[in-house]
Amino acid sequence: MWLGAGLNLKDGESCSLIHMTVIHVGRSKEKEKLSPIILSQGHSLTNIGVSVNYFAITGRGFIGYFKSIFKLRRYISTLKPDLVHAHYSLSGFVAAFATSKPIVVSLMGSFPKRNWRYYLVKFFMSFLWKVTIVKSAATALQLKSNKLHIIPNGVDLKLFTHLEKEDARKKCKLESNKKYILFAAEPQRKVKNYQLAESAVKLITSRKDVELLTVYNLPHDKIVEYMYASDVLLLTSISEGSPNVIKEALACNLPIVTTKVGDVERILETVEGAFIANTYDDIEVSKLLEEALKVDTFKGLDRILELNLDSESVANKLSNLYAGLF
Repeated sequence: MWLGAGLNLKDGESCSLIHMTVIHVGRSKEKEKLSPIILSQGHSLTNIGVSVNYFAITGRGFIGYFKSIFKLRRYISTLKPDLVHAHYSLSGFVAAFATSKPIVVSLMGSFPKRNWRYYLVKFFMSFLWKVTIVKSAATALQLKSNKLHIIPNGVDLKLFTHLEKEDARKKCKLESNKKYILFAAEPQRKVKNYQLAESAVKLITSRKDVELLTVYNLPHDKIVEYMYASDVLLLTSISEGSPNVIKEALACNLPIVTTKVGDVERILETVEGAFIANTYDDIEVSKLLEEALKVDTFKGLDRILELNLDSESVANKLSNLYAGLF
């Protein structure tokens, strides 16, 4: 049981010296396999002394979520955790029906439209979730609640030991004489706006050696290799919370072109070699890509350290937040 209540902790200090047990809940497309973001965050908490267990919501659609309520309830009854931390709103709904334990919910995306999910989230935030975490100030403004905490996901810097571009290209079986623009998302997901990426790259006229490199559904360490092998990261999303791919590109010192989503303006505001499109116009994005391809030196890792966006710093913030619930 966690006994950290009443501790006067400063931001970034950890109170995980006293043991506590947490269940992290998330949706899994593949049985028992959670998002790398959830697993990475759990691992960083384990490193500072928090006991983290995982529960994967499986099955299709509404039925899958509904059945998971009872499975999670049994798991909680067996494990007896101090709290439950759910990732994404639908996982938070499941957790609320499964337990009376304190519930922390991380909302990963944003709420540009006030649809049914928006109003359900507002209700659960007010009455059933103990704490709600959002990833950017923009999402906090959309939801407007005094229960919100802004804690972006961190980057595990141990994954980003420098790899020379030529070595990375050999590992990824890429040509040495091309310029690769990396799109690290599933093209079929409409929110990722792959059509804009494809169109913008086709409009690049200043050089003929450019190729759009689309990578997804690979082990995380392999994605990192593709980042080191690429020349520019391109993010064309319509909506994001705090896109981890931007922070990971910074950790790889990979130049960036992105649309204006989530917290990218704040993260990239002082970074030379990172370009933010003001519109979703393929001509504008194409011109920014041409500029990014000219960048010789990019100091993205310095920005990660400056903003304390490494996974250890974020884990300390979370452990302090957990302690405040008791």
